[in-house]
Amino acid sequence: MEKLKSLNKISVVGDSILKGVIYDEVAGRYKFLKQSAVSAFEKINQIAVINYSKFGSTVSKGMEKLNKFIVKGTDDSEVVLIEFGGNDCDFDWDKIFLNPFQNHYPNTSYSKFIETISDMIESVLSVGKTPVLMNLPPIDADRYFNWIVKGDENKAELLLKFLGDKNFIYRHQELYSRAIEHIAKIKDIYVINVRDKFLSIPRYSDYLCADGIHPNEKGQEVIKTAFLNAYKERVLLNI
Repeated sequence: MEKLKSLNKISVVGDSILKGVIYDEVAGRYKFLKQSAVSAFEKINQIAVINYSKFGSTVSKGMEKLNKFIVKGTDDSEVVLIEFGGNDCDFDWDKIFLNPFQNHYPNTSYSKFIETISDMIESVLSVGKTPVLMNLPPIDADRYFNWIVKGDENKAELLLKFLGDKNFIYRHQELYSRAIEHIAKIKDIYVINVRDKFLSIPRYSDYLCADGIHPNEKGQEVIKTAFLNAYKERVLLNI
C-alpha cells in the first residue's frame, strides 16, 4: 500500500452519513449539516471535495453514480472515498410486520455487497485513481428498534419474532462493516476506521441521532477527526 505524495481533489461516493445528514429532533425531520465531516475536512485542508453521496444509497446506486461521474465522466480527483453498508444491511421493515415468519432479506445481500464493493475498487483503479474505504459507525440497536416500531407494541412484538433479539440489528450491521475491512485487507486498500473511533467513546450512543443509526453533530466531529488522522498518515507524513 503506497502512500500518497500529494492530494488536490477527492471524490466521495457514499450514503447519508458522508452526505452529512442528521435528525433534527426539534423540527422532527432529517436535515443536512453544514459543518459535516466532509465539508469540515475540505475547509481545514483546503482540498477540493466532490461529494456524490446521497441519502438512502446502497452499493448498487453508488456503482451507478461512480460509473457515471468517475469512470465515464470528467471527474479529475486523485482519490475516491467509498462508504456504503448502512442501507445495504437494512430490511424492509413493513414487510416484516406483515409476516415475521417469512424469509426476509436485506436490501443488498452480504455476497452482493462484497462483490459490488470489490467491483467499485477495481473500477476506480482502472481509471488511475486511488480508492479508499470507510467502515461503518456502530449503531444503537435499542434506539433503532424503537425508531422502527414507533411505540407500537404490536409492531415491537412482530419485529422481535423476526429478529430473535434486538441486538441482531447491531450484529447484522457489524457484519457489513467487517466485510469492508476484509475487502480492504485482501485488496491492500486503505480503510478509514471510524468504527473504532466511536467504540472507544464511553456512551458512544450520545454521538448518534434519535434514530440510533445516523451520527449526530458530535458524531460527525468524530468522523472528521478520523479523516484528519488518515490524511496525516497517508499524505502529510509522506512529504
